[in-house]
Amino acid sequence: MLRRLLTILLTAVVVALTVLLPGPPVHAAKPKHPPECQPVTVLDSTKSARAVFSGTVTQVDRQPRTDGVPGAIYLQTVTVDLVYQGSVNTETVQVQTDRNRAECSLGALSVDTEYMFFVSGTGDPWVATGTSGTQPNSDVVISQVEDVFGAGEPPIDPVTEQATFEQVETSEPQSLTRAAAPGLALVIVGLLGLLVVRGVTRRSRY
Repeated sequence: MLRRLLTILLTAVVVALTVLLPGPPVHAAKPKHPPECQPVTVLDSTKSARAVFSGTVTQVDRQPRTDGVPGAIYLQTVTVDLVYQGSVNTETVQVQTDRNRAECSLGALSVDTEYMFFVSGTGDPWVATGTSGTQPNSDVVISQVEDVFGAGEPPIDPVTEQATFEQVETSEPQSLTRAAAPGLALVIVGLLGLLVVRGVTRRSRY
């Protein structure tokens, strides 16, 4: 009887400790992720963008960061479709994105996916941040961009002016004597003809 009572008491103590003792913190088991990027409207994106264009990502190259921030930098090769704003003069451009665990970032973009790019920088390369508004392209996004800029245009290569050369006469100019020789010959022939005519006329008189 006593042994059974002790068993019941020990079981009750174990159950109580299991219920009362705190478990491990919930957040301790969760992995750390970069903060989610807040949605940015197309109108706000156009205000801070140096250039706006649509294009398809054809290649992504990963590069290590050199600023001591955890993460990586990605350099996307983009085939440009239409340009809505900014100076984009080549059919292929480079767009840089990054992965930063401390703040909103785009990370690597998807190959063979068309994006609407809202970028800053000088174009060597262009830079798309997590708050730039760069996103996969769609009819809705195109319509909103066209409401601001109108229809886009294909990138145009800068026209290189080509020099034209005209052939210049390089022969030496004729001297005055050579230039006048044909005229003098005609004058002499005329005088000789006149003398002949006069001679014939005189003979006919006698």
